[in-house]
Amino acid sequence: AQVQVTAFHDHLLRLPEVISFFHVAGANDFLVHAGVRDSTHLRDFVIGAFTARPEVAHVETSLIFEFRRNPDLPPWQEPPRPGRARP
Repeated sequence: AQVQVTAFHDHLLRLPEVISFFHVAGANDFLVHAGVRDSTHLRDFVIGAFTARPEVAHVETSLIFEFRRNPDLPPWQEPPRPGRARP
C-alpha cells in the first residue's frame, strides 16, 4: 500500500494543474487542489490524471467558489526535522 501512496504522490507532483494535495484520513484518501480553465479542462484532467490510474477507485470533484485565508495567521513553514539545522 505504501508503494501505491508514494507512486501517487510522485504522479501528483508531476501534474501542472495540481496546486497542492493532502493525504487524509476518512472516506477519501486524498484531497487534490487543482487549477483548471473550465469544466471541460476539469473533466479531461480528472479522466486523464486520475481515473486511468490503477490505484484510483473513486473520484469526487468539488468547485471552490471562494477562498479566504485568515490574514492574522503567519505563512506556514515546515517545522525543522530533528538533526537538521534550520536555514
